[in-house]
Amino acid sequence: MGSPGSEDAPARTGRTPPEAAGVPPQRGVPGPRLVERDEESALLAALVHDVREGRPAVVTVTGAPGAGRSALLASVAATARQARLRVAHVPCCPSDGTRPFTVLHQVFTALGSPLPAAAAGDGGGARVLAGLCRELAAAVDGRPLVLAVDDLHWADAASRAWLHALSGLPREVPVLLVVGQTGGLDTWRPRAAAAHAIRLRPLGDAAVAGLVRERLGAGADERLVEHAVRGSGGNPAVLAEGLNRLRMEPGFAREQAALFTRIAGERLLRLVDGLPAELTAVLRAVAVCQDGFGPRLLAELAGCPPERLGGELARLRALGLVTADGGLTEPDAGQRVLGRMTGSERDAFFTRAAKLGYEHGVANAAVAAILRRTRVIGEPWVVEVLCAAARLGQGDGPDGQTTASLKRALREPLEPARRAAVLLDLGAAELLLDQDAGDRHLAQVLSEVDGSGLGGHRLLAADLLNARGGLNERTLIAAFRRPDVSAAERATLLALYWLADGDPQDRSTVGGYGMPPLPERPSDPAQAAVAAVLLARRGVRPARVRGLARAALAQPMAEVTSLTARAAAVRALVLTGDLTEAETHGEDVLARARRRRSRTLIARALAERAERHLAAGTLDAAAADLAGAHELVPPRHWHSMLRGRVIATEARVHLEAGRADLARQALERDAVEPGPGLGSAFLLYAQGAVLLGEDRPGEALAPLRECGRRLSARGWENPEVLPWRSAAAKCLVAAGEREAARLLLAEELAAATAWGTPAAVGGAHLAAALTLGPGDPGHAGHLEQAVGLLRGSGSHLRHATALVELAAAGGAADHLAEASTLAARYRWRPIVGRLRELTGRPVAEGGLSEAQRRVAKLAAAGTSNAGIAVELAVTRRTVELHLTNVYRKLGIDGRGQLAEALAGSGEEG
Repeated sequence: MGSPGSEDAPARTGRTPPEAAGVPPQRGVPGPRLVERDEESALLAALVHDVREGRPAVVTVTGAPGAGRSALLASVAATARQARLRVAHVPCCPSDGTRPFTVLHQVFTALGSPLPAAAAGDGGGARVLAGLCRELAAAVDGRPLVLAVDDLHWADAASRAWLHALSGLPREVPVLLVVGQTGGLDTWRPRAAAAHAIRLRPLGDAAVAGLVRERLGAGADERLVEHAVRGSGGNPAVLAEGLNRLRMEPGFAREQAALFTRIAGERLLRLVDGLPAELTAVLRAVAVCQDGFGPRLLAELAGCPPERLGGELARLRALGLVTADGGLTEPDAGQRVLGRMTGSERDAFFTRAAKLGYEHGVANAAVAAILRRTRVIGEPWVVEVLCAAARLGQGDGPDGQTTASLKRALREPLEPARRAAVLLDLGAAELLLDQDAGDRHLAQVLSEVDGSGLGGHRLLAADLLNARGGLNERTLIAAFRRPDVSAAERATLLALYWLADGDPQDRSTVGGYGMPPLPERPSDPAQAAVAAVLLARRGVRPARVRGLARAALAQPMAEVTSLTARAAAVRALVLTGDLTEAETHGEDVLARARRRRSRTLIARALAERAERHLAAGTLDAAAADLAGAHELVPPRHWHSMLRGRVIATEARVHLEAGRADLARQALERDAVEPGPGLGSAFLLYAQGAVLLGEDRPGEALAPLRECGRRLSARGWENPEVLPWRSAAAKCLVAAGEREAARLLLAEELAAATAWGTPAAVGGAHLAAALTLGPGDPGHAGHLEQAVGLLRGSGSHLRHATALVELAAAGGAADHLAEASTLAARYRWRPIVGRLRELTGRPVAEGGLSEAQRRVAKLAAAGTSNAGIAVELAVTRRTVELHLTNVYRKLGIDGRGQLAEALAGSGEEG
């Protein structure tokens, strides 16, 4: 594939073939076999014949590193020796550049002639060079000489100048001068206008394959051949080294897929060490500067005149170090060329590059990438750029560069408020990468950063920790005790202390510090919210709970207001059965979380909305919210105090929807052992409920009883938190212990009655009826009570269940119709199946929900899933779930049928 180019094409016409001139063919020449270099070898052999006949010539041989220049020069030297000509074969090396006339020294040594006196100097002008050329002519004394100089790019300037003068000697001096240079470093040009130029190209695929099979024999399977072809890129040196390793060390065969590519990279890295200073400077600039710097800034950083930059980049491309678009072909080459600088030189270089980028408006991300490799600079713009780049990176999810930028910003001198803000951003990003580090940095904002006026920063840090479930009591105590905390901030910190998901019975003695209780009549909105949810969990004074929750939610959000405390007030309203009111305020919490652009806060708000949907029985919506929460924050990234609750909610949603297999998968996919805190009670309840759904009541009883024990130890008796007693009673009934079951059901009904909300009391009656079964004397009475109390309670699934079971027990026929309407709307598989069992008729599929309709309309209009997610401020996974449900409800296969199906169903409005 190599093709010589000649600047003297006519001179080759009519030349005697080397075989006819008595020059042996190449295969008789000792040394390496030159594959796909026949044309080049033939040209050089003919020129050897010509010089023997007294006709001198000059040839330049160039090619990529490893292209075979040295082998070709060794071949021509061997050919000349076979023809009994005088030969001087001079290989240059990087150290040759430090001494003058190193090439000339080696030539005269090879000729056995004394060194000319002029060669002892440091070089000279044209007269000195001409004199040295005459000295060579005298040493040759009319006898032909083949002078092969390899890697001339490493030679000293005096030698290069002498060879330039020598290349223009009169034709009476019979010298064949063959100069080899690496492409990209081939700056030497001959003086003779009639010089020949050979540029070696990569070997073809067939040649590479042939060499592999020839060298490895039976070990050369087709996959290895393919790896060699692709990985070597046709480079003879890379191929030879790889084949040698495979022959000498068969263990390399295991990594054959990467072997040749790695060897190519290693050779490139070695090449970096021998680059001239001007190319080293440009390569350093390329290694440091990313997109956006442009040629002018790149040249300025490299100290290269702008008009020369293009040529220097072309040389680096020819060497294989730089790609066509100006990037590094081998990332480690940047480390290699920068590693040759001292630490202080490197830091000054990076600092200068960053300043250039900042001053000329280069993108923050590119400047930040440089700043991350600098020491402290101490200028305000540094933190500004690093934080801006971090915020941009968090738009598509956190990554190592985001946290690295923020960590680098923290090394700069910062005012307290700025330091707190950077720590906040860092902690928020780390919550999805390194949760312990995230918790630690957020805790620093709470308890370590000094300065007044930091209430907003501290409470946002507390919110992030609380939302993940990792708010530590000791951290709160330390923050609460700080002298620079305002009264309003201290009030909110106290509320969060009592909200944190630990054991309030032991909370007042943690660490021996002690914390005051919440006021009996709190005026602070956060304290009112927390007091409401704590009372609601205990299952007492629902009117008081409503009053506290509404008071907390009625006050506008101030700087020192906790979003997670506000969410607690919403949870309290869910427990009082005020689901519509809770949903309104819950949407406000979610909207505020989105405005804060915190994945953790948004995910927690979505998980809590899923719990509200579960309470209402809107299971599709609950599943979509959980999918969105998991996409933002995978369950493994929740703190162990909260993870169990999130997993349990998902399992319960699947169980209520009649998908016991998916409920089991949810528990096993993100398996976690029940630990301390409320989250463990939810997990234990879900484990027991799933075992019941799998008809394993004997195994279900233990986790359900442990759930009840933990709740009772905290005084949380409200069955609306978790109806563990009725679930445990089902296990007892299955074991034949009906009286024990009755006692548990009576306890649950008493607790529900003490709480007094229709949903709680109705739910307890329904649970008693379902547990004891149709044969129990009180069965119909419990169902009648349940239907009356649950109608209008917002607990749609429990209401529908009560309707169906009352109809089955002989109730009014219109109960079935009402239940059928609800089942069609919400698509409850268990209710649909029970109705079909009772009536023998299928239940019509329900229409689209409002959320499904919005997604369907945008999809029908051609909006992508990503675009719909942005438009509706939801996750892509939520969009996908909605569309799956839409397709099923409309009976279509996909988007292509959506517009027509919407129009035909009347759902387009």
